[in-house]
Amino acid sequence: MSELTDRRKRPEKPARPSRKKQYVSPDGAKRSPKAEHNINEAFAIVFRGPAAERVIAYLKSVSTNKVCGPGTHPDTINYFEGARWLMGIIDTRIKHGEEKKP
Repeated sequence: MSELTDRRKRPEKPARPSRKKQYVSPDGAKRSPKAEHNINEAFAIVFRGPAAERVIAYLKSVSTNKVCGPGTHPDTINYFEGARWLMGIIDTRIKHGEEKKP
């Protein structure tokens, strides 16, 4: 019976090689924490100050604050959802850059 059990044992899995830690970013891509930090820092720098606040307000007015009424074509709705998604990424990256997150 021990021979039967020995034959049915699964071979041991080799140890996984250590991987570099990756962070899933707001856009869904996997990058290293350092790469994420660099991108977020750049967003925080670029979108700082009164001019940047006006740009963000404008982008929100044409994306996240845009309302589609009844009868709007589905392609138009999909277009605005993409714009909202992108504005969400920009907002998240700015906040992460200001908070020094990866």
